[in-house]
Amino acid sequence: MSMVTSGAETWTAHTHRHHAGGTAWLFGPDGPSQSMGPYPVSAQTWIGTAEFLFWNAAGAQGGGVAYPVGELTPVPVPVFPAGTDPGSVIAWYIQTGGNGGPPALIFDALLETEGNWIDWDATNDPFTVTSGARGPQPDNDDTAYTDAGEAAVSAHQFFPGTSLVFDQWLVFGEHTHLSPTDRWQVTQDQGTSGYAFAIYKRPGARVPSTVVEGPVRWFDMGDPAPRIQEILRQQSELSQITSLIEYSSVISDQGVRALIQRGMYETLITTAQTQLNAGKKTIAGGEAAG
Repeated sequence: MSMVTSGAETWTAHTHRHHAGGTAWLFGPDGPSQSMGPYPVSAQTWIGTAEFLFWNAAGAQGGGVAYPVGELTPVPVPVFPAGTDPGSVIAWYIQTGGNGGPPALIFDALLETEGNWIDWDATNDPFTVTSGARGPQPDNDDTAYTDAGEAAVSAHQFFPGTSLVFDQWLVFGEHTHLSPTDRWQVTQDQGTSGYAFAIYKRPGARVPSTVVEGPVRWFDMGDPAPRIQEILRQQSELSQITSLIEYSSVISDQGVRALIQRGMYETLITTAQTQLNAGKKTIAGGEAAG
């Protein structure tokens, strides 16, 4: 059984240094209650003046998932297998209204595998604003203003100081766009406002207890390479490949993930056959000598 908590909460901008002070329950929390198997839920578009954003199922099968924007009934239904860690199924809302201000893109980060917003500030900022004026610290640095032009914000592939891996952007607003060429970037049209949440998750792969010196070509780019090289250090060739297959599970693009995993599976099979044949020859040679 899993101990699952459910309910609806509000997200509030400019609380990224201490999210706990900015969220509020609209209803719930219900539970935690013992659950196993499908956990069907549905949300209302509005609860009073709060507008629905998205569902997040933490601890569900696969580790957790942030569902598509505006999907009132999550599909597929969250499933909680037996023996998993405590989980949650939370409907996130935003309170409408406010005192206005310059048009801007407001951004934040959520850890979908635990259902929690990630506190960040200048010391572990996971965002780079490449276009548009960024708001001042400490509270308005989650803002990229669009009054003078388009805003563009990129999320780090790994959340600074952690092993958390970027999964996807969730964007809110007809003028808020995912970049067609850069999966880590989101843009906001000039003179418009919107919200964008960078969704992070914990790597789904097992972390080996021993770790091979040298480059890891599959991930020899940017931030991932040093971490994965360290984890693979002193593993056998077969173990390196199987570990890389597990790490490839964090790739969100299914087509890219399938191509990479197929290549690594073929390499694994070829390597295993080579070592097996070598072992047979060694055994045959020993028998002949005897």
